[in-house]
Formats: sequence, C-alpha cells, structure tokens
Amino acid sequence: MYDRPAMPLPEEAKKDSPRHKVGGLISKFKKLATHDKHSAPQQVLEQQVHQQETSASNVNVNVNVSSSGIFGTAISTDAPLSIFSRTTHPVPVPSKVNSNNLPIETNKFYGNMLLENQTNPVWTHPYSVWFSKDDGFQGLAMNQVPASARVFGPDASANPVQFYFSPTGIKSLVLGSTDFDSNVTLGLENMNHLSADCKIYSANQGYLLAPLVQGMGFVTGIYYNLIPQIKSAVGFKSCTGSTSPRSGINKYTILLENNVTWMLYVTIPQGQSLNLALRDGNTVVGDQSVNGAVFQLVASDNSSVFDAAAGCYPTRGTLSGSVSNSTGTYSINYNTAGTSNKGTTAMFALPHHVSSFTSDMASSKTEVTLATTSKGNATCYLTNAFNFSISVPSNISFDPYSAISGKSSPSWSDDVKSKITAAATTEVAVSGKILAKYAWILYVTHFVLKNDNLTNKLLPNVKTAIQRFSKNTQSYPLSYDQTWKGIVSTADSSADFGNSYYNDHHFHYGYHIMAAAVTCAVDKDLGGNFVNEIKNWINDLCRDIATPDDGDQYFPAFRSFDWYNGHSWAKGLYPSGDGKDEESSSEDYNAYYAMKLWASVINDSAMEHRALLQLGIMNGSLNDYFLMANNNTVQPPNFIGNKVTGILFENKVDHTTYFGMNLEYIQMIHAIPITSFSSFIRSPTFCQEEWNEKLKAIVNDVNDGWKGIIMLNVALFDPSTSYKFFSDSSFSNSYLDNGQSLTWSLCYSGAFA
Repeated sequence: MYDRPAMPLPEEAKKDSPRHKVGGLISKFKKLATHDKHSAPQQVLEQQVHQQETSASNVNVNVNVSSSGIFGTAISTDAPLSIFSRTTHPVPVPSKVNSNNLPIETNKFYGNMLLENQTNPVWTHPYSVWFSKDDGFQGLAMNQVPASARVFGPDASANPVQFYFSPTGIKSLVLGSTDFDSNVTLGLENMNHLSADCKIYSANQGYLLAPLVQGMGFVTGIYYNLIPQIKSAVGFKSCTGSTSPRSGINKYTILLENNVTWMLYVTIPQGQSLNLALRDGNTVVGDQSVNGAVFQLVASDNSSVFDAAAGCYPTRGTLSGSVSNSTGTYSINYNTAGTSNKGTTAMFALPHHVSSFTSDMASSKTEVTLATTSKGNATCYLTNAFNFSISVPSNISFDPYSAISGKSSPSWSDDVKSKITAAATTEVAVSGKILAKYAWILYVTHFVLKNDNLTNKLLPNVKTAIQRFSKNTQSYPLSYDQTWKGIVSTADSSADFGNSYYNDHHFHYGYHIMAAAVTCAVDKDLGGNFVNEIKNWINDLCRDIATPDDGDQYFPAFRSFDWYNGHSWAKGLYPSGDGKDEESSSEDYNAYYAMKLWASVINDSAMEHRALLQLGIMNGSLNDYFLMANNNTVQPPNFIGNKVTGILFENKVDHTTYFGMNLEYIQMIHAIPITSFSSFIRSPTFCQEEWNEKLKAIVNDVNDGWKGIIMLNVALFDPSTSYKFFSDSSFSNSYLDNGQSLTWSLCYSGAFA
C-alpha cells in the first residue's frame, strides 16, 4: 500500500478518497489526537519568544546568530525515553549488512539495497546502479539515461504532460566476475547518510566492493580475489584500448550497440597484471584473478576531463558548516582513495548546487553535463569537496513574514485586531480539534492581541493535549524500534500513513515539534517552565528525524533530509522501482522550520543553525525541482506548466497525489501548512503565477477546506484580497479545513493587508 506505485499513478482516485493530508493540516501525527483516549485538543505548531518588536508582536528573532562545528554537536546522547516501549521491526536487516552496531538509515538513496531481494535500483545521480542477479548478468549493473530517453505521458503531446520518467532496468554495463553465479549475495557496510559501501560476494567469498557516493563521477568497483568480467545487455560494438592517463592505469573506450560511449579506467595493483578482451557481443573478460584492481566507468567520451581524475574515487561523504547572521556556509566533503593527475576525483553537482557554490568552485568546473532522472542536468566538477554559501532565514521567527516588497514587517490595524479577536473568542471556546490550529490561536491571543483572558483560557487545554503525547497515552503509542533504531507508531504498516515503516516521519513529528515550540514560547513568556517537562520528549523526536551525529547510538543521522538532493525523502522501508519520493514540499520545510523554532526556545544554537542551513538549501532546491515558476530551467519545458511536481521520485515526476487527482489537492499539498515561514519558499511571483494559471479558474467550485487553504495562499502575493475573503461577513466555516483557524487566517493575511 505504501510502495509509491510505478507509472502510471492511480487514475481511479475519486473525490471521496481518503484525504492523505486534508483533515487538519494533514499527515498522520497532525491528526493523531483524533485517536486520543481522552478526545482532547490536538497538536501542531511553532514558535520562539524573544524581545519586543515595535511594529508587530512580542516575538522576535535573534538576527545575530553565528556558529561553527554545528554538525558535531549532538542533540542528546541519552537513550530514548522509557515511555517508548522497545520493539523489534517486522522488516529484518539483511544478513550481510554490517552496521557496526550503529543505526541504519531508512530513507536514504541506497534504501532499495536493504529491502526485499535487494535488486531494485538506487540513484546516485547521474547514474542508477543495482544488484543484478539475472542469469549471466550477476554483479553491479549501471545505467545513465539521457534526457532524450525520458518517457512522457499519458499524452506525450500534451503541454503540460502529467508525468515523465526514465526507463529502468537497462543493463548498459554490469561489473561482474566469472566467479559470480546464482549464489551471489549483496552486503552493505560503512553506511552514512551520503554514502555506503556495496559488496557483492561470490560463493567462494571473493567480492566486488563498490563505494556508492551521491554525485560520484565514476561508478567504481574494486575486485578482491575475482576474475573481472563486464557484461552488457545492450551489447558491445567495440571495446578498445586507449592512451593511458598515467602509469598503472589502463584505459578502454567502450561503444555500446545503442551508440553510447563509456570509458573504463583500470588501476592495477603493483606486482599484478590484467588484460581485458572482448569475448562476445555481451562480454568483456579478464585473463586472471586480481586482488585490489580498481575499475572506474563513466558515461562520457570526454577524455580530457576524466583522464585527469582517473585513479581517484570517493569513498564517503561528510558535512561541515556554520551560520553567521543571514549567511550559511557548508561543505560536502568527500573522502577519497587512490591518486589522479588532478589530485582529485570527479563529482557531479545538481542545479541547486551550482547556483549556490562559492566562487572558488569555478576553477573546478568542467564542460561535462549528464542528465539526471528527475533533477535536470548534473555538471561535473574535478574536486573533493562541494563548498556552498547561501542566504538563510535568520530574520524569520514566529511573527508573520512576507516576501512581498515593502511588507516584511507585520502590523495590524485596530479594525483587523477586532475581527481577529471575534474569531479567536469563538474558536477558543471549541475543544477537541486539531492542536496545530490551537497552537497558532494561542500565539495570536498572547503575542498579537495580548488578550490575557483568551490566552489563559486556551493555554491549559493545549498543554493538556501535548501531555497526552509526551506521556505516550494516545491510542497508538509510539515505540522505540531496536531493529532499525527509531521512534515508530505501534499501528501496523497500513495505518498512520506508514509511520511504523518510517514513512513521513519529518511530516508527522514536525507538527509535534512545532506545537511544543509555540506552546513553550507562550508559557515561558508568562513565567512558566513547561519546556522542562517536555524537552526530552521533543528532543527524541528531533533526533529521530534529524540527529546530526553519525555516532548517535540510537538514531541514524539525518533520517529524512538528503543533503545532496537538498530536500527530504518521505518514503521509508518500502522497496520501490522508482526510488524514494516526496509529495509535500511544504510539510518538508515545515519540519525544519519547527526545529528552528524549538531550538530557539531551548537555546540550542547548533540545532537552530542546522535548521537554518536546511531551510536556506530548500529555498533553492524546492524552487528548482518542486515549485516551477515560468522561468524554471531545470524541469522539462513541457512539464513546467503544472507549476508543482505533484510527487517527485528519484526516477520520475507525476503531477498527482496519493489521495486524489483534484487539482486543488495536487497544487495545495505543496502549500500546507501556510505559516509565517511559507513566503520564504513560496515567492510572490510563483504564487501569483500558480493562481493565474491553475487556481483562479477552480476556486469558485471548491467549497470545502481546500478553499480556505487556497485563499490563505493568496496572502502570499495579494494579502488584501485574502484578508477580504476571510473577513467577509458571509464567510462560511465550511471553507476551513479542521486544522485551519479563522483566527490565524485573519492574523496572517491581515498583517500585510
């Protein structure tokens, strides 16, 4: 049920399909309090309280931030709280996966190699590689799909098309061995969030080691006590020796039957020899066993670039970074093995990398580009590190923020405050609904309206609702999974949106973290210490989705966020022929916005600055890959007219959702929840275009909670029109999703009207 299905996605979704995300700003744990034994208010939200801001509320941000060593500062090293019962996961870790007793990543690019028969592909970009057990083709298969081979549909002549994908399973080349047969097995080791070592074992325990590193320029395999063999299901036209770039390296040029050229570099250990020969149209084979011979393959005929890097390959990726005021700097650093003429390896950068590189990266850039499957063209750099400088949203805290020129500071007229007060008075009196809504109402009553009566009425109820989760007494309590090491729902895999299989954790827990942040901000401002009661619980949730520490004994580093791709992946322990995927880009950044706010409440500057980096990165990546303004040059021109991707996989993009095909679902799943932070990602220009091209024509026919979401989204480019809609005397509460309050809608739109 939770395998993100292969193309095409379901066309049979009906209007009455279960809404994956609608019922309350959506996604399971936003709604989880509906299962609460006590039927109390629920939860979801954000905040940080600081000094007084003259033009707006009392909530302000510290814009004088600076940090270093933020990736080496643990959130906590304690065991998860004892309220989480210890459990064993129904999905076993494969027998030859060696984690050195550290947590294993559940949502990373190599996830398919951990699941079922371990043969689904993984995408390092621009390559896909997979463990092939096909008869005669056992080994590490690989492919690189040019943009010209993409499949568009269902009507390829449409503009925009609904989806596109790249063909999978084409074994352009397979690094194998004459020793491999049907008994080959796959193992993984040295895993982290950017890389993993893949080992393919023969029955006699000789093995092929393939370091898999995101962005790797070569597909590299090191042979240990095996006779090398390269197979091609496409077929070899020729395999000829070429001029060696340096002593100790043999070079071959391979031309396949589809007229695609690959280059092969073979580094032979001192004291050994190896000759390769074309045996037949599908096979190149070595003349003897080798121990430590390095094979490097690249889907290019550009000798000048790859000759310079041949002999050196990445083995692991690590992070470093810091934040100072509104600037974030970070690096993806690659450990390497071997030597090359350039002194570096070759790495491919995605479009959002190239646009945020520091100036020193220019000297490493080459003219080589290769198509990725869902993220445009990757550019080759001869380097052992990617260095970045980005703008980070240090100026955005709890107060409404707008990227509209001249409207960066919120303010509310007396008339606007009067309407907000009327709405809040009514909504505070209602209980049992989504806590996110109540957390934002709490923010409004305390920091905007400064209404002690309303705040004192609401705050105890919100705290009580949070306590039901912090004490783990909801009907589906959370447990600590000792197999994969994480906090999961005790519901089965078909409930809670697959949370027990690590689906959507950043969505779910992000709402918890936000609710805690806003509540504790208000409580602290009133002299309370509720934060001390729930701090360890929230920090455990933060660790589950984003512990920064590769050495954390209890959680894998950055479970959700992919520092190479620049956004999170929502899919957990479900194998997929198209790789990991994510549907809601807005719930993605919502999670790290929540962590930024929580970190500011508990004074964890390292957590806050990591979140700032993630948010700054997503401003680039999401607007390159998920949110497509008319000037987007990354996604295919005949897809950009959709304005949003819908569901973005590693291998395909489909303008749809998992819960229905209504246009309001597809567009607005990338907008919810609309908070103070939304305008940082969803620019006025993009939102205006999306309104003109997609939403304006349908909004009058939408008469449920999606209408309120659409109209609050209008505030991101035309707050006056949005405010007029919500403040109209004929406004109907049926236009509010049960996680959206009229109070917050008036507060946000009215701040800039």
